[in-house]
Amino acid sequence: MGEAEVAVLAQMASNGGVITRAEAITMGMSATTLTRRVTSGHLVSVGRGIYVLPGVIRDELTLLGAATAALNAVVSHESAARLHKLGGLDPRRISVTVPVRRSNRFLGVLVHQSTDLAEDEVLEIENLPVTDVPRTINDLAAVLPEKLLAQVLDQAVRRGLTTYPVVALRLESKARKGKPGVAKLRRVLATRLGRNFVTDSVMETRALKVIEDAGLPLPSTQFRPPWLRKVNGRVDLAYVDEEVIVECDSLMFHGTPEAFQLDRYRDNLAWTAGWIPLRFTWDDITKRPYYVVDTIRTALMKRSKAQ
Repeated sequence: MGEAEVAVLAQMASNGGVITRAEAITMGMSATTLTRRVTSGHLVSVGRGIYVLPGVIRDELTLLGAATAALNAVVSHESAARLHKLGGLDPRRISVTVPVRRSNRFLGVLVHQSTDLAEDEVLEIENLPVTDVPRTINDLAAVLPEKLLAQVLDQAVRRGLTTYPVVALRLESKARKGKPGVAKLRRVLATRLGRNFVTDSVMETRALKVIEDAGLPLPSTQFRPPWLRKVNGRVDLAYVDEEVIVECDSLMFHGTPEAFQLDRYRDNLAWTAGWIPLRFTWDDITKRPYYVVDTIRTALMKRSKAQ
């Protein structure tokens, strides 16, 4: 056995029995020798440019290591859930995710394709790139029945791996029409979050309908006032000429201590700039629309008299 082959075997021993074609050739093993070793059974080809020692792929971790290396993939779905110590999933479903492209097959592994997997959704576990818990839950929504999805989500929250609002935020940031699992996960989250599971954009739409039905003039949307330039901010609704702001506060985005503090800061900036900031909740808009209308009308009238 030549020096290059000894080096390759040593590398494979330290890497869970796996090596890539590029690594082997860099270490001095020729392509001809690689082919001969596969033919003789000393190496097993498990994917394009990926080789393992005979019998080495006996567990999920090794198979995932080979698949992620061969496809430049990320461990996802059921496999990611297991690496996050979430149980109750089919052990036969070994899964990774790759960008949409032609090379998406690997023996023994389910290869999913994605166009929206971001770097900050991936972390490292057992020396493997793995989707984080919120992304994993969102991925599982596309492949699990609703009852099992709910069980996995509840398990992750009980163990402190994520929270319902965080999963909801990730869902809304990735949701698009026709994407598998979106409606299913929304139903699961709505059951757990109730009125908290309302985005600011949904609230703005409802508020505009309340304002329109009352016969009030319609405000501008997503206005960027000059006094919020320091925080690159914008307000939900604004009567620019009257200098009146209408903010729609959902618990999803405004229920944390940090958000509470930021809202106070923004209100103070508005007051010092001479504007009137008004804030309404989901319950205000849906259960007390008369209160919303009367408050806005009063503010507009005060400004009209002042002018």
